[in-house]
Amino acid sequence: MRLIFKFIFFAILLKSFSSHAVEQNKYQKIATLAPHLTEWAYSLDLGEKIVAVSAYSDFPEHAKEHPIVSDVNGINLEKLIALQPDLVMLWKNSQILGQVDKLEALGIDIFISDPKTLEDIGSEILRLGKVTNKQILANKIVDQYLSDLTNLRKKFIKMPKRKAFFQIWHSPLITANGDTWIQNLMDVCQFENPFFQHEVPYPTVNKEQVLLHNPDIIIISEKSENSAQLSGWQSLSMINAVKNNKVFNIDPDHLHRFTRRVLFGIEALCEISQ
Repeated sequence: MRLIFKFIFFAILLKSFSSHAVEQNKYQKIATLAPHLTEWAYSLDLGEKIVAVSAYSDFPEHAKEHPIVSDVNGINLEKLIALQPDLVMLWKNSQILGQVDKLEALGIDIFISDPKTLEDIGSEILRLGKVTNKQILANKIVDQYLSDLTNLRKKFIKMPKRKAFFQIWHSPLITANGDTWIQNLMDVCQFENPFFQHEVPYPTVNKEQVLLHNPDIIIISEKSENSAQLSGWQSLSMINAVKNNKVFNIDPDHLHRFTRRVLFGIEALCEISQ
């Protein structure tokens, strides 16, 4: 009888350990279908579990090794399903959200990201950490991120207010209003956005409108090294920013992606105002 009880005890114990191991490694194949989500996954030591990424998932360097299964036009469902992911991570504002139902119907878990503020980066990394059983690492990462963000806010809170035009794209000329991600960054640097009140979040404007506002600084956020020349600002020497050589290009990956690297972008952004 005692032998039977021992057998039952060890069977229960083994099952408990087995269940714990499965829970600790709940997701074995992850698809990160937005560049910032790929970065988040790597920061939480989930890189080895990534089986697919989106276009432009290029950081860290190893992210480039994964097959691309989505872009702005949607998901290549056939290619994605063949990789058998058990977790698919998506950005709420992307076009591919319309395909979520098809993924859920296959029993695939979905993680949807929707950061609106700088603080949201922290809260969403914590949420991802909980989903993937990486809470301890997520807490450590977010504590450091929020501390660094607070220090940046303190560092630049007394900066003189300067009028800054933020150029997202040169042709057509696209900027941002006050209800956008870009405005979060400009606020840290105490920049005044001449198109803050525009009714469209990312409006197309013309150079005559920019000239009318006469910004002190022009911020370009494009990949091209010759973006300032491509934009043609140098011919408009009557604008203060051009006249005073205050036209700058900042790496868009440090400004537009919802990752911890945005702190590098904010610091670069604020430094140009000094």
